[in-house]
Formats: sequence, C-alpha cells, structure tokens
Amino acid sequence: MNGRDYAQLLSALLPPKSYALTGERLTAELQAEGQSLVQLEIRAGEVADGITPFLAVGLLADWERMLSLSPDSGMTLQQRRQQVLARINATGGLSRKYFITLAKSLGYRVTIDEPEPFRAGIGLAGERIWVPEIIWLWIVNIDDAQVPVYRFRAGSSLAGEKLLTFGQNLIEGLFKDLKPAHTQVVFNYREKTRP
Repeated sequence: MNGRDYAQLLSALLPPKSYALTGERLTAELQAEGQSLVQLEIRAGEVADGITPFLAVGLLADWERMLSLSPDSGMTLQQRRQQVLARINATGGLSRKYFITLAKSLGYRVTIDEPEPFRAGIGLAGERIWVPEIIWLWIVNIDDAQVPVYRFRAGSSLAGEKLLTFGQNLIEGLFKDLKPAHTQVVFNYREKTRP
C-alpha cells in the first residue's frame, strides 16, 4: 500500500460525522500518518528479511556482531553475506576433510599437507628434513590462486556498489579462527602451470 491508501483507510476508521474529512489539517495529518505506516511496512519487511542472512540488509550488521565478524569497509553486501553464511556453516571439525569441504563451500579448491619430521628408517634420501615441531603446522594449498569475483546483481547488491569487485580471501580468516589452537596454518597459493 502507499501513503494515500493508508490515509483513506485511516479516514474510514474515524467516527462518522465527528470530523470534517475534507478539512485541510485533518487531511495533512492523515497523509502524514499514512506515510508513517508505509515506512513501518518497509521496516517490518526488513525485519522479516533479516531473520536469515540470505536476504538481510539492515540487520546484516547484527548477524556480523553476533558471529564476531568485523567486515572491511570496502566489502560488498554479497561478500558480507557470504562471510556470515560461511561462519554459520562452520560447525567445527579437526579433519582434513572438514576443512576441504568448508573451503569448497566458499568456492575454493584446496589440498592440505601435514609435513612430517624426518625419521630414521622412514625418511628417504632426497626428502625434506623438517624439525620435530613441524607436526604442529599444516599447509593449505589453494589451487589457481583463486580470488572470488562478485558481480553486481539486483536483489543481492546495494545501490552505489561497484559493478564488479574481487573479494578478499575469506578462507584465511575463517581457517585461522577454526583451526586447532595448538597448530599453525600456512597458505600456499599455487597457479596452475599451463602448457
């Protein structure tokens, strides 16, 4: 409904013959109240959309605060939503498979290496000699040095955002937050060699 419709509805609710419905002041008051109801309807829609982060705009900041996320000022609405959804989907886990699946949900193809220290009888000539503390390190290999691309889309972007943006690597912050506390994660960006 628009403000005029609300004004007509409000005028129909007035007691009959008690008010001069064509009066200038009453008409102005009903139009102002009608506009207030239009704004209320818009805000109610934003609250309903904010129940989940899929459509949240005005309440997206509340989702970020609740999930302890601090978005960069240059992030688009799509990037912020993806970051919130990734944090919600991050249920926790310690296995390689968990982190590989998590990366896949963000659009990355990764492999994870867990280096082993050199041990006599197990290590072979020509292998890298790691220190014993290497067991606390794991290496995330990100294939093709992928960077997410965000295109402006009606309904998923806000007015004033760029038509094309290249996202920051959400994977690093998410992995560092979810990794076991006693470990260190290193990111290795690899470009595919082309023949």
